[in-house]
Amino acid sequence: MAILTSGASQLKSSHWYDHEGNPVHRLPKASGEGDRATTIKDAARLHLLPSVTNILGTLDKPGLMQWKVNQCLQAADENPRQKDEPVEYWTKRIQDLAYKQVEVAADLGTRIHHALESCFDGSPIEPEILQYVQPVLDWLKQTGISISDREKRIVNLMEGYAGTSDVFFTFGKTGIGILDYKTKKTKVGEKVDSYLEHKAQLSAYAAVQYGTDRLDEVLAANLFISSTEPGRIEIVKCTSVRAHYETFLALCQVWRAVKGYDPRVRA
Repeated sequence: MAILTSGASQLKSSHWYDHEGNPVHRLPKASGEGDRATTIKDAARLHLLPSVTNILGTLDKPGLMQWKVNQCLQAADENPRQKDEPVEYWTKRIQDLAYKQVEVAADLGTRIHHALESCFDGSPIEPEILQYVQPVLDWLKQTGISISDREKRIVNLMEGYAGTSDVFFTFGKTGIGILDYKTKKTKVGEKVDSYLEHKAQLSAYAAVQYGTDRLDEVLAANLFISSTEPGRIEIVKCTSVRAHYETFLALCQVWRAVKGYDPRVRA
């Protein structure tokens, strides 16, 4: 019996950067036809830097794991194994069905993020996406903050990581800050909060942009955009930016030990 699957259950490939901050997420195939995801072996050979999110992947996320389990159980209940269907085909089919909504959510998040970036360059916003983007634009205008950098490539050769930040901003006479957009499914009346990985990510970018000596001055926050309640946004500030940077550096050490690769560049 032939069972067609979408491939949704495949693991997301890791992101890598060169020392100038250029993305090297994919490499040409040896055959010369098409490309493939960059591997840890490629990274070591080319001396690439892992992304901040790559490093944060070492964190245990029990809430996410439980959600995945629940999705698989629900999909299995709604899609019983067919007669004569090999168990390995069925489990793959269930994973694809369970994680399909992840792809849909990720696509919406990407479209919202792209709209937020491109609108500052004068590009039009899709009517369907405007309901998510306009509240953010209104909030930015109301706060009076001044955006100093958007989509900036961050490179830390000393600690061995790189990435792309959403927004760096200034306020008042000397205020400095960082803002990161996140799309999130929300429920009416339910509190929105950030996780450790969100705070560590903000601190990792801020340490490069402003220097570790100024981390105590940085106003860092996540701007959550609800994908289920259009028009709702929540700003969650990150306190103790310096402490979260120390946590991130500890995760870097764990990542290096687990991967067996040290991307740091020492003088």
